[in-house]
Amino acid sequence: MNEQCGWAGKILRVNLTDGTFSDVDTMQYVPKFVGGLGVAHKIWWDEMPPGIKAFDPENKLIFMTGPVTGTASPSSGRAEFVSISPHSYPEQYANTGIGGSLPTYLKWCGYDGIIIEGKSPVPAYLYISADGPELRSAQDIWGLGLVDAQEILHDRHGENSSSYGIGPAGENLIRFAIIGCGIHSATGQGGHGAVMGSKNLKAITVTKGKHQVKVADPEGLLKTTLKFGPIRKPMPVYDMDLADDKTNPFWDRWTGPDRKPNFSINWMGNVHNKPFKFLSHSCGLGCYASCGFFEFKNVPAVTEPKLIHAMTGCNHTRYEQFFDRENETVPGENFRKGLEIHELAQQLGFGHFDIIYGFVPWLYYTKAMGLDTESKVGMPTDVRSNVWWIKLLKMIAYREGFGDLMAEGIRRTVVELGEDEYAHPIYEGPEAAREGNWPKVRLPLAPLGAWGYTSRSLVMEMPFPMGMPGLLNWLIETRDPHHSKWPDWAHKRFGEWMATEKDHYNSTFPLEWARQSTIRGTLLDSLTACFQFPLRKYMGMEFDYDEVGDGSETTSMEATLFSQVTGVNVTEDEFFEYGERINTLFRAIQIRNHSRTADMEFNELMPRLYDAYDKDKFKITTQNWYEYLGWDRETGWPTRETYEKFGLKDVADELEKIDKLPQK
Repeated sequence: MNEQCGWAGKILRVNLTDGTFSDVDTMQYVPKFVGGLGVAHKIWWDEMPPGIKAFDPENKLIFMTGPVTGTASPSSGRAEFVSISPHSYPEQYANTGIGGSLPTYLKWCGYDGIIIEGKSPVPAYLYISADGPELRSAQDIWGLGLVDAQEILHDRHGENSSSYGIGPAGENLIRFAIIGCGIHSATGQGGHGAVMGSKNLKAITVTKGKHQVKVADPEGLLKTTLKFGPIRKPMPVYDMDLADDKTNPFWDRWTGPDRKPNFSINWMGNVHNKPFKFLSHSCGLGCYASCGFFEFKNVPAVTEPKLIHAMTGCNHTRYEQFFDRENETVPGENFRKGLEIHELAQQLGFGHFDIIYGFVPWLYYTKAMGLDTESKVGMPTDVRSNVWWIKLLKMIAYREGFGDLMAEGIRRTVVELGEDEYAHPIYEGPEAAREGNWPKVRLPLAPLGAWGYTSRSLVMEMPFPMGMPGLLNWLIETRDPHHSKWPDWAHKRFGEWMATEKDHYNSTFPLEWARQSTIRGTLLDSLTACFQFPLRKYMGMEFDYDEVGDGSETTSMEATLFSQVTGVNVTEDEFFEYGERINTLFRAIQIRNHSRTADMEFNELMPRLYDAYDKDKFKITTQNWYEYLGWDRETGWPTRETYEKFGLKDVADELEKIDKLPQK
């Protein structure tokens, strides 16, 4: 590598306490840790000792782009936040992704990332331009909705600016608060918005600079990118019902060309948006797919005289699914109810999953099972009433009454109330969002995965043995592994394994499937690129380029783009090893900072599997999984040999000093 390509070369360090700035040399971390998540892990290992809690001023919030950010590389408009997550149970270091144009704008200002530390004495926002960084007062926008505040910042700083920010949920330290990019993108899981709130940081605004990201092989990158370009379809304004599979052009994308039923159909199963038109919208720059998010403008609200501008799509359509056409007298009125609630949740700055798959179904199911959660909330549960929804969301966002406990997240709520009564009993009946002719469901009252996150129920959604690779990913994470680290369960090899394998518990297939998806996801979050890239065939995306891969068993395209952008020429196997290094360092952080062990992980996961898995046999599977990764079977800790294989001898030495390295 004769010149610096891909990376801008410096990371901005911001001390909110004293208002000072400094630069950190990116090149001390790369190419060894790639960028994005990998560099964030390395900074965290070097700078963050154990014992720090999510809302302590000493907690850092790190934002990192990757080497392909700001280039023509497909799906390269995303970036990663890391911090001690208040959402995780117990609090642990976790990452979360976000899109929008800010990652690219930051790169064009000459920065690869931002390290935020300390706490501002007054509400502030960070402004970055070609002239450098500065902290500005946020007194005038503190308390405003996430989207409303960013509109003010956009007006203030112009068309070439982009902002990330928080709403009242983040300001009030709701543990599942998001960092959002207007209506279009958000961090989702992890509660990193509450970390921003704890630092009195309302927003980060970046005005596009003129720093050009150098590309080592621009001709090669262009050729690779154009393999996607010709088969990208135009995304005009659509005038049809999303629930109509005959006219909706996205239906095949959700189901695949053979139109086999899968979970994707349920995303739009009863979202009747007529007569309102929509625009297919991507969550970040460089997107070559637009995987299923739809922007609506000028939709009249129901409860107040205003027009709604909001997005829905993917799992978030559950807001609208709670209001289908049953008992509708005015066309589109029920859709307006759902979209109004959706907009409010985004303005307040909630992580949507904990609302639409967590608390609202939980309140519906507990009522059906005869548990009196209504008196705790202070009103009758009516999930078909938009007025009820609005009261509930505001109660949580402002920590009013029972909302103060719900603001701690559903895992902490049911722990406080008693999991044996409020979490584990099995509910059987209509699904909360879909009454009528939809199939009945069988779910725990609180549909929890591991580490405090809502999952729609681990084993009810993917029964044995289908869920096994995903469970292994859950085991070693600090948050849910959905999106970038989720195994491709629709691949034909997966189906063959389920149908023909005689001993699923002792098979190496789920170990390899989980490893591939874990490392591949780690690399995508380090480049950084969207989890849909190279596009997964199980999503039904209309791409037929052979090297795109099947979603989890190839990283060849990622290796090619990394080489073409940075000039660090690597093979697929070499690039995969970069991912293994980054994942091993993440494991070291878990062990040193959060005392993670195999027993802790098994005891966390097993109660959420109910009777779907044989406890003793699955214990052996988890031990096989650790060993497959080069970790000790009994402790779940990587061996010295593994650390040194990936160039992490110094990490092994530090862990040995605190007796957290396996004994030979």
